[in-house]
Order: sequence, then structure tokens, then C-alpha cells
Amino acid sequence: MKSLIYSEFERLWRRKWFWLMVLCIPILACSTGVYFLRTMKVPVEVLSLNFVVSGLRENLFLVCNIAVAALAAAVYTEEFRSGQLRLLFMRRFTRGQIFWSKLLVLNVTILLLLIVFAVSSQVIVEVWTLSYDVSDAGLSGSQGLRMLKYYGWALASLFAISSFYCFIAMYSKSVTYAIGVCMVYNLGSLFFDSLYLKLVSFVSHIPYLYNVIAFMIIPYMQHTGLDRSLIGNSSVNGAIITVVSLYLIFFTWGAYRRFVTDDYLY
Repeated sequence: MKSLIYSEFERLWRRKWFWLMVLCIPILACSTGVYFLRTMKVPVEVLSLNFVVSGLRENLFLVCNIAVAALAAAVYTEEFRSGQLRLLFMRRFTRGQIFWSKLLVLNVTILLLLIVFAVSSQVIVEVWTLSYDVSDAGLSGSQGLRMLKYYGWALASLFAISSFYCFIAMYSKSVTYAIGVCMVYNLGSLFFDSLYLKLVSFVSHIPYLYNVIAFMIIPYMQHTGLDRSLIGNSSVNGAIITVVSLYLIFFTWGAYRRFVTDDYLY
């Protein structure tokens, strides 16, 4: 099993576009900082205190989701359509082992990319500290806990949406088709979330149930729910946990069943 996981990491990480994605992360963090400083006119003294969190918040619900969609399509759709999976199925590993190893590699990669973004953001803060002579820009204990909490929720949301994207990837005829469907979901969620919220407003008198239904749209949960979770709202936290669990169970099971069906190879 270890050799299978290593093989999955090797196949994903040897792709040039993957390393291009990694190299783009510091550029993304830098451009986000420039956007806050020059467009939003946020004082550098204020921005440097929470940029590690605010930078991710700005990119989580769109850029990060696009990256996850590309990874899911590469790990599942591309390898099947190119015939690479047939070679794996002929080896001693079961289809279930192959599926779970791919999912592990995908989620570990998401975690590593998130860490790269956090480190890049903190490096930018250190540069601001030197360039603008900003004092007290280091993370305090409370700020560090807030950052860890937000990144933890963000990682959970990305795991949830990755399971959904894997489900889509398993039924897609091509990488382009898989990424296209994922983007329609993501952009449609952002454009029509207000309409969706009006439809679920009939349960607004039950905060937990309302939040669960509203957060079923993962991008909405990412750009609204995660902020509310930082203030310690138990209803919001419970709803996030429920939605993430439902996504992980339902869509991972659906993708798994598709992966191991007999007619998948034909």
C-alpha cells in the first residue's frame, strides 16, 4: 500500500503544471497583498496583523476551489481517460486501495498547498515589517489561534468540496468537462446564493437548520460561514461540521462506488 501511495504522489507531483501551481502561490499571495494595500486602501499596520487569514479568505471560495477542481480532474478523470488506471488495476492492488490512495494524495496535496500559502503570506508580512517599519507585526497567541482555527475550517471546506469534485470527475468524459462542471457549480453558487438564501428563509427561525441548508453551498459557507465561525457561534460551527460530514460521506461514497463498479473499465 505504501508503494501505491508513493506512486500516486509521484504521478501527480511530476507534472509540470502542478509545480507551476505551487510557484504561483507566492505570486497569488503577493498580488492579494497589493490589492488590499492599493485598491482597498487598507493601512499596512492593520493588514499586517491579519493578512495570513484575510489573504486566504479573499482567495478561498474561488481560486482555491479552482485549484482543487484541477487536482481532482487530474487524479481521477485524466488517468482513467488516458488508460493509466488499467495498468494499476492489473497489479496486485484492489480498486478500493487505488481509490483511497488517490483520495489521500489529493487531500494531502491540498493541505501542503494551504501551508505554502500561509508561509508565503507570512513572508510577505515580514517584508512589510522591514519595508514600512511596521512594529508588532508578529503573531500573538490569540492571533495564532485565530489563524489556526480559520485554516482548519478552510481545510475542512476544501476536503468537502474535493469529495464533490471527485464525484463529478468520476462521471466526466474528459478533464475539460470535469473542470467545466466544477466551475459552473462554483460560479453559480456565488452568483445565485442570494436567490438560494431567499428560498431557504422559511426555516430562518431555526438557526442551526437554516445554516445547514445555507452552507450546503460550499462557496457560500467559505466566504460567509467561516467568518462567523471565528466569533464562536455554536450554531454556525455545528452547521459547518454537519455539512462537511455530509459531503465527505455522501460524495466520497458515490465516487468510490463509481470507481469500483465492474463496467468502469469499459
